[in-house]
Amino acid sequence: MKYDVYCDESRQDLLASQMSITETNRYCCIGGIMVPTEARADVKAKIKELKKKHSVLGEVRWNTVSPSKLQFYLDFMDLFFDTPNLQVRTVVIDAQKIRNNIYNEDDHELGYYKCYYQLLYHWLSWDSEYWVFTDQKTNRDKMRLQELKRIVNVKFSTNPVISIQDIDSKESLILQLQNIIMGAVGYKYNFRGNGESSSKEQIVSLIESHLGHRICRTALGTQKFNIFEIDLREEC
Repeated sequence: MKYDVYCDESRQDLLASQMSITETNRYCCIGGIMVPTEARADVKAKIKELKKKHSVLGEVRWNTVSPSKLQFYLDFMDLFFDTPNLQVRTVVIDAQKIRNNIYNEDDHELGYYKCYYQLLYHWLSWDSEYWVFTDQKTNRDKMRLQELKRIVNVKFSTNPVISIQDIDSKESLILQLQNIIMGAVGYKYNFRGNGESSSKEQIVSLIESHLGHRICRTALGTQKFNIFEIDLREEC
């Protein structure tokens, strides 16, 4: 099988500096949404139709959630759960446990891509092919994405990752869908059901209704909606 994987992150600044950690700003996420390459056009068409129905223009992101467009975001989540060939995986990171000076040569960028490795390696399969797209990010080391691809492929030995490249999220409807889902996961972990945004809490509640349980760590083999709480006692 051939798959496209769209990846993004939230609150990644916490990986670089712990100064901004608070009770409701502690967990950051790195996540992805996977779609069979042959189904990509159909998924994009469904998203375009939904945006047109609700008169939603421009890029859709978690920080654009508002009461005036709440029904669109709820329908957006229904679209994900009603589309059987879509699946998401999110790595949740407790920034309080980050130790870049000990495990990452004092390089938070290196620690960031170690978490990206955890996202991909434990999700992809050796007998499929993957085209990975990440939201644009400025790296000090310009070869980070190529190094990530190399390391993941070395671990598999079958080179399943064909390419990893960054893209502009404004141009990717599927990446925008991933951003909303990952935003909801991060919101749940940081606010624990006590968030200040009623609209965002309703999105979280709808996701949990689809799941049949609260947003939390899942078993490794969970496919549709996978959450991995990375253990940083030894990783970072």
